[in-house]
Amino acid sequence: MTRRPYRFDPLRSGFRSAGPDRYFCDWGVVVGDRIRRLRRARDWHLIDLCRAVDKPDGGHYTTGFFSRLERGWGSGPLTTYVNVADALDVDPGRLLGKDDAQREVSEAEMTLIRVLRQMGLPPHEAIARLAGLGDDAGLAG
Repeated sequence: MTRRPYRFDPLRSGFRSAGPDRYFCDWGVVVGDRIRRLRRARDWHLIDLCRAVDKPDGGHYTTGFFSRLERGWGSGPLTTYVNVADALDVDPGRLLGKDDAQREVSEAEMTLIRVLRQMGLPPHEAIARLAGLGDDAGLAG
């Protein structure tokens, strides 16, 4: 018994892919990942986020919308991100701003890092010494 040929053959019909998905956005992946991490840190499910964030015209977003948003396959108006930040009790800049890894380090901060590396001190031990706790506070190690 042979298989019936498909009626639609994309290779013979002249069907062309539109290229990359126009809804996917690298920036959206970064922001969506931040939303997911903040949501999970509060032990929220997508439905909890949906209930906490109102649409500008009333009603609530769907779990599918926030799922796509967190994966970088969807986006919303700026008010959506501001409302999400408000629901998660964070500054909107934390969602939409630069990553800490991309933040510029001042010369004073870099000097401190160089001194700590030269002394061979881990940051928590240096802070304990500055606070006057010393090595006997059980923080070394």
